[in-house]
Amino acid sequence: MLTLTREVGQQIYIGDDIVLTVVSVSPNGRVRLGIEAPKQVRIDRKEVLERIREENVDSANAAPDATVDAAAWASYGARRANARAKP
Repeated sequence: MLTLTREVGQQIYIGDDIVLTVVSVSPNGRVRLGIEAPKQVRIDRKEVLERIREENVDSANAAPDATVDAAAWASYGARRANARAKP
């Protein structure tokens, strides 16, 4: 793991097309990051991604319903996980 020290306003480049910017650091240590990336690059917080994966596993283990498209079901699970993760 690469560990870097940055101050507010400073940036980190990942490859040619991803930029991380330190937006702010609160007194309690919370860091706000701005992320610029191409639309095709998926960006998720770890806890949201884990919840999506858990729901996909749960969905796969549920009794199959011939009327439900698998891709639509996965999309529904992802939306539910994102909605619950929002503060």
